[in-house]
Amino acid sequence: MTTPGDQPSKKSDATPPGTAPPAGDVPPVPPPTGPSPTATVPPTGTAPEPAAPRRGVGYATYAITVAVLLIAIAVVVFVLKNNARVNLWLFGSFPNMSVAGALAASAAAGLVIGLLIGLISQVGVRREVHQYRRDKR
Repeated sequence: MTTPGDQPSKKSDATPPGTAPPAGDVPPVPPPTGPSPTATVPPTGTAPEPAAPRRGVGYATYAITVAVLLIAIAVVVFVLKNNARVNLWLFGSFPNMSVAGALAASAAAGLVIGLLIGLISQVGVRREVHQYRRDKR
């Protein structure tokens, strides 16, 4: 067992950090000046290295591709299940054709129209990028 005199006394000092200790006390030990082994902060005066730019296709592109493929498969299944022949009004005439053919034709027309609309917007974007690169030189 130890006697009470052997225990170091825990004295709480109410001085805020950064202030000088009262006269007669032992001055505090200064903090180490070298870099801490766990510190990742760069030295003052230098900027941190920028993160490497992401390359490749993002996950959103994969998700959109999977969604489009699932929709395309659903359209194909729907077209194949509807093979009854009906009279349709098509540009002023009433041809007798299968529902599957009409659905496939309308899906193909929608695909072409959607691609053309996307192509039109891409032409404008490419023109702006080309102009920006030309002005940058």
